Amino acid sequence: MHTVYIIYSPTTDQYFIGQSKDLKITLWQHNAKTNPTTANGKPWEVKFTRSFDTRNEALSLEMKLKKKDRTHWEELINNTQATV
Repeated sequence: MHTVYIIYSPTTDQYFIGQSKDLKITLWQHNAKTNPTTANGKPWEVKFTRSFDTRNEALSLEMKLKKKDRTHWEELINNTQATV
């Protein structure tokens, strides 16, 4: 199972989009500052997840989301009926 996620940092008021096979470990890594891209954002909070059977499906959604803007991400987070 692969999960696409959006995490949010209230510290920096930023979102980060990614995909992972183990979201629990990935979130720990973001909060442990092991990822230079998210090191300054601790604490990161999970705001959105969607699971897929294959990594290719997850990567496809991740790329689509990264092409969208913050307004779209927030609509998706606040309305689970929103389309990607």
